[in-house]
Amino acid sequence: MSTFCPAEFALRDSMWEKDDPRFYGLNDLLQYLGAFAFRDPVPAYKHSAAMFLHSRGKIASDQTFPGSPERPPSDQAILDLISKDLAAYL
Repeated sequence: MSTFCPAEFALRDSMWEKDDPRFYGLNDLLQYLGAFAFRDPVPAYKHSAAMFLHSRGKIASDQTFPGSPERPPSDQAILDLISKDLAAYL
């Protein structure tokens, strides 16, 4: 899960260590990302990750291995909202 957004996971861990109350909001958001990405069918999380990373400019395409389970295009809007909310913490 941390490969989706390693900087945010590192920040969350740092907040936990420092008893920063913002930890809870960031942790909830990361939990939501995980629940959304790893819902049934679970193997389609790879497509969720590709969509998320592509929209953040981290990878060139949101495509996964041919024949892999895919998420619907409508997931992109939700992943973009999560990404925007996460960016507010950095």
